[in-house]
Amino acid sequence: MITMERRDFMALSAATLASGLTTATAADTVSTPTPRAVQGELLVPKALSFDPKSLDGLSEKMIVSHHDNNYVGAVKRSRAIEEKIVSLGSSANPFEFGALKREQMVALNSMILHEYYFDALGSAGTMNSKLKTMLESSFRTVGEWENEFKKIALSLSGGSGWVFLVYNERLKRLENVWSWDHMHSLWDSKIILALDMYEHSYQMDFGANAKGYVETFFKNINWNVVNTRIGAIV
Repeated sequence: MITMERRDFMALSAATLASGLTTATAADTVSTPTPRAVQGELLVPKALSFDPKSLDGLSEKMIVSHHDNNYVGAVKRSRAIEEKIVSLGSSANPFEFGALKREQMVALNSMILHEYYFDALGSAGTMNSKLKTMLESSFRTVGEWENEFKKIALSLSGGSGWVFLVYNERLKRLENVWSWDHMHSLWDSKIILALDMYEHSYQMDFGANAKGYVETFFKNINWNVVNTRIGAIV
């Protein structure tokens, strides 16, 4: 029967451990990292939450065109840009990342803002007491808020941009925000209402009559959705 001295056993164990560490280190060195995944399941267009035939003064043709071309197009661009970013190697130039990340921001913001816009259409409910109180606290009266919101919208007519009613965490109040190119926002804000002032959102029905579009938008607000948004904030 062969016996092993304690010191021989210790030496063998140390050698075995060292061999294992060497093998693991070598394997780690040559292993290929798992590629970043494109989260395609998050970049899928949402269907309209209302019947486009039911809107007052906004045609089905214009709403469907706006949704299917501009919004769905933004979703598709977001996915395509993400695929390009994921495919870039570590040796890619800084300007390649910078250019793609800028385009990604435009596309993603367009996708998200259109969802806020469409989801609050449908002409349902009325403004609840909580929203009224917060508007009065922030703007003195609901009428003054609406007047300011509409005037900001008209300042963008004939061009492009967005108007938002947001709740700003830093200021602790509601604020109207002017935005252009899907890129401008007031940080630490949550969107309560979004109005698309790009010409594609109204020209088919209103031509250059942006004021008529803004007034018609207000007739078609789904206040139930807006009330839910304000209720989730404070």
